[in-house]
Amino acid sequence: MEQNRSRTADFLKGVALIAMVQVVLTEFFALPSIFNGNIGKISMFLGGAPVAPVFLAIMGYYIAHSHTTLSARVWRGLKLILLGFFVNIARNATNLYAIYSGISGQNPWDYVFGVDILIVAGLSVIAMAFFIRVFNGHVLLYLGLIVVFLVLRYVLPPVEKIYPTSHLMPFVYGNYAGAYFPFIPWFAYVLAGYSFFQFKHFFVADGFKRSSKVKIVLVIISGLLLLNPITLPFGFNVTIRPLLFAHHGILFFLFCINLLFWWMLSAHSIVLRVNNKITGYLEWTGKNVSLFYVFFMIIAGNLVSFQKQAGLLMLLILFIVLTAVTVLLVKVYEKAFVK
Repeated sequence: MEQNRSRTADFLKGVALIAMVQVVLTEFFALPSIFNGNIGKISMFLGGAPVAPVFLAIMGYYIAHSHTTLSARVWRGLKLILLGFFVNIARNATNLYAIYSGISGQNPWDYVFGVDILIVAGLSVIAMAFFIRVFNGHVLLYLGLIVVFLVLRYVLPPVEKIYPTSHLMPFVYGNYAGAYFPFIPWFAYVLAGYSFFQFKHFFVADGFKRSSKVKIVLVIISGLLLLNPITLPFGFNVTIRPLLFAHHGILFFLFCINLLFWWMLSAHSIVLRVNNKITGYLEWTGKNVSLFYVFFMIIAGNLVSFQKQAGLLMLLILFIVLTAVTVLLVKVYEKAFVK
């Protein structure tokens, strides 16, 4: 399995993880004046559109690449869901202890049932297991499913008004404030990654895939679609608004897919032409994406004494220290448990 790893995919996930680290630090710890200013908005954008869509699309790509049974996929999905709940509890350990000891009057279930990206990933793996069994490898059917899951939010009733205190519906859909990654619409990115693999593998000639000229042309076209006075401001403005970002529609999905396509082609060139300690570190980080995410979120979530109190210098120190500690923990875990 190791020899089948894609360095480009690992690099993409590594960069996305670093972008996630900085946005979590900004959201958790930055002073309101920083978070609400231009620096905060740039941080939100970098930690939004180039992060979650990348993780989910690459996951969909690898689901298509693997040849496992339905039961194995379902079990993997369940493990991701359980891991997501574990992260919710562990990263809120300080807050949950405050509730238990009577210091806080918050509802503990709001922390336990947070809609974490690991949970939507697990739900997506399970859903894909059944769709693969029914649809097999028919690309057009998966492309149709993408449209269905993007349109559903426009036709389903406003469940957040019908069940405003539900802890389960936010995992599926609805404009709940704390539901950052509901299954609808985020499952569409997993479908997109799966469809891309199928299309590339079965319908694109090897000569076309390997042509440098073709890749240059595609990068230019994708870049023009992305970096223009209409598209980029639209994508930026949606990303920096948490509710819009979490429950976005078709246009923003298309923006993210084009961003991912442009970044994937660019990252592939970087991986091929640059091979130094920085790119190597990013690839290693991407390879250990789940471990890195779990350790980092547990540490950051429990540093309640710094919340909303960090200036730029403190944010930089937190970034360096927490990243270094997380890397150390991942390496220790690898050495102790990974053969």
